[in-house]
Amino acid sequence: MVRKTIFLALFLLAGAALFNSCKKEELSSKKEILSFIFEASRNAQLEKNNLADIKETSISAEVPFALDISRLTPSIEISPQATVSPKSGILTDFSGPVVYTVTAEDGTTKTFTVVTSTAPAPYIGSWTSSSIDFGLGVVRVNAAITPEGQITVEFVKIMDAEKDPNSFKGSFEPVSRADTEIKVEQTHRWVNNTWHTEPAYHTIMYHVVTPQSLKLYYCFCFPRQDWWFQVNMTRQ
Repeated sequence: MVRKTIFLALFLLAGAALFNSCKKEELSSKKEILSFIFEASRNAQLEKNNLADIKETSISAEVPFALDISRLTPSIEISPQATVSPKSGILTDFSGPVVYTVTAEDGTTKTFTVVTSTAPAPYIGSWTSSSIDFGLGVVRVNAAITPEGQITVEFVKIMDAEKDPNSFKGSFEPVSRADTEIKVEQTHRWVNNTWHTEPAYHTIMYHVVTPQSLKLYYCFCFPRQDWWFQVNMTRQ
């Protein structure tokens, strides 16, 4: 009887151990970020959803130009039964790399690094217009704009290819967005076939038509009165 009792006890212990072992094996070890999205419904700055690119543990996201990446709310999909920290749906500063830790059901962890950047300014490059007459005679408008907001606008006369004295160089805030009036601080004006230092202020505005074309609005003063001209520009 004693032997039967001992045998039964050992059998139950072995069964319990096997049961616990099976339970441990059933715990999921999956700990992946499956998708990382900046949704327009959670981010008022966005007009459409922005899906990040995931490569192993590196996540890269590009959002539209001039967006404030210090205040973005991500939507994160992870492996079933896993958790993520920081949590999905939390307003986060993405002006630098952000590390997310995914914890699997079995307690193991995996870290992912998210790097967010803004798209290049749509105005960057060299642009030219077709012939236009807005009071200077028939001219072609040429504009060269750098990522730093340095701008050169030349009014080139069609008849003799000379630059009109209203041509200027200057700068503006490089995060200026499309369809907003932009203050340009003039530094130089074209006088007697050379650039002369001459401070002044102008107003410009640009509207993106396609990646290769935009509409440029210009007023010779700031604040703006009437637009001096509105002209379609093509990227060169």
